[in-house]
Amino acid sequence: MSSMLARGNRFKTLLQGSIPAPLQGILLALVSTALFVWVGVIVRILSDSVDLFQILLVRQVVFLIVLIPAIAVSLDVLLKPRRMHLHLLRISGAFAALYLGFLTVSNIPLADATALGFTQVLFVALISRLALSETVGINRQITVIVGFIGVMLVVQPSFSDTSWIFSLTGLGGALGAAVAVVCVRCMSQTESRIVLLTYQAVFVGLLALVPSIYNWQWPTLYEWGLLAGVGVISSVAQWIGVTAYKLGEANVIANVEYAKIIYSLIFGYWLFAEVPDFMAIIGVVVIVFSACLPFVFKAGRQRV
Repeated sequence: MSSMLARGNRFKTLLQGSIPAPLQGILLALVSTALFVWVGVIVRILSDSVDLFQILLVRQVVFLIVLIPAIAVSLDVLLKPRRMHLHLLRISGAFAALYLGFLTVSNIPLADATALGFTQVLFVALISRLALSETVGINRQITVIVGFIGVMLVVQPSFSDTSWIFSLTGLGGALGAAVAVVCVRCMSQTESRIVLLTYQAVFVGLLALVPSIYNWQWPTLYEWGLLAGVGVISSVAQWIGVTAYKLGEANVIANVEYAKIIYSLIFGYWLFAEVPDFMAIIGVVVIVFSACLPFVFKAGRQRV
């Protein structure tokens, strides 16, 4: 893992010499989103033979191993957490987001699961308005609504079969992720990044431990490799994503994450023979358009 990060640092240094920082951020965000979609692909492959709680447990253990060097130099801070009620709420949200996200991606087309994940934006706006009294401007409302319409066109939930159940789990995972995001926003001024990452790694892992033990089946060597891949790739993707936000504007990088839907369509077609229909293609276009709306509104304000 350390060698991977070292190569990443060398690559970053090379980029800094020839590419402006905002463009570096966009490029890194494109890599991060591709890696997160690839994690979903691996989870889907594993879910045929390995329990989802077990996948989640191994992911958290690998993530915790990656954090050990930072934990070793931050023990004093870790032992003195603040605002425990927000930590508990964030951990619950993160657990729901990860487990329900795994459940969704394992049972419906990859693009559908990815599209449902985008509803996190809607939930963040609602929770921020209700819990933090943040103002959601008309431009933001339009962006969220257009994006949600695109999601529905891609997913096209039907109540005639069991797919609607996994549409609900996808929405539940997005809600959990939104709760975690809002909690991080509330704690970002009082808690360090290592505290937030470590608490999530440890306690989400503990929540997955009991059901994992109850349903435990020893993976094959191949499955162990895939399980380790989920943890390592997730960790690398998160590190690259954080770096992207440092280099580029937050609203730009956040909109780049909509590229996940493109990756999902490619991987879904290539690996699982999932062919989107015409309405789904329209939905993808609408989602991408919603990602571009903030730039359209910004250009309009500058002209005025």
